[in-house]
Amino acid sequence: MQKFEPMGKKMLVCPVSDENYKTTSGIELVNLELQKVEVVEVSKDYEDVYKAGDVLMISNGGGVGQMYNDKNCLWIDARSSPEGDVWFIVREDEK
Repeated sequence: MQKFEPMGKKMLVCPVSDENYKTTSGIELVNLELQKVEVVEVSKDYEDVYKAGDVLMISNGGGVGQMYNDKNCLWIDARSSPEGDVWFIVREDEK
């Protein structure tokens, strides 16, 4: 099993398959602009912001493809949008 150590502003993420959301009235909402990804490896510059397993939303079609331990992953810029690729971190509601 390989381990990559991202440098600078880079982060390795893997796309997460996500079902479209259906409203209570049965309307299916499709997100064409953003893609859900899971953090795999983070550079030392951003390890205080992200950790492996964090789920993020990035621009659909963003990043550079890379096979990593038999998974299709993406190299992205760990900075927040518009300078980088990250739009937000997905957190579970703690209610």
